[in-house]
Amino acid sequence: MKQKIMRQALVLVAASSLGFGMSALADSAPPPSATSSEPSLGLLGQTYAGVSYSYVHLDHSPVSADRYSFEYNQPLAAGFDAVFNYDRTQNGLLAGDRGYGQNLDATLRAFSTSYAWGKPYLEAGVGYDLTKFGGVNDHSFAWIAGTGIEFQATTALTVTPFVRYTETNGFADHHQVDYGVKANYWVTRQLAVTAGLSRNDDKDLSYKVGFNVRF
Repeated sequence: MKQKIMRQALVLVAASSLGFGMSALADSAPPPSATSSEPSLGLLGQTYAGVSYSYVHLDHSPVSADRYSFEYNQPLAAGFDAVFNYDRTQNGLLAGDRGYGQNLDATLRAFSTSYAWGKPYLEAGVGYDLTKFGGVNDHSFAWIAGTGIEFQATTALTVTPFVRYTETNGFADHHQVDYGVKANYWVTRQLAVTAGLSRNDDKDLSYKVGFNVRF
């Protein structure tokens, strides 16, 4: 039942993104307007690095967790980005021990620039996850798929609802779906502040803040 709900959520959001704009990747749409080249437009198609901190409220757990993240985005061609992420999560002290998790992944993100209001995207990639608790290490390769839409709220602000599916066959819980919304605001030509709220299928809530630097 859990897997069925996760797959339905992923399909619904993916269908929404596809309906709004993925067809534009296949046709010869004209280039975006002059304003789309301004540095105040979003993160897709930009070369940037970002760091962030997330407070994670773990459902049905007496402790919470802290997550520290690094992200690097490199445009490859028009409408395609390579995205690299590293996360380290540390749980609060429980029974004299702390749980740790590390995630490293790389994805290819395809997006449309044919709409003034925003950019729908799809992504797919691979990763490697490592966890440790009670002196026991566990690890797994990961397969990743996701989708979202980067809406242009104002000249400097974008808001992006998203959903991401991760499959890790090496863990007892093979599947995880994360969904939520994130925002990015360009304070200057190179510096942006970011924030986000997300939830996974285990009902864990994550509150994120950070900044991005464009090159």
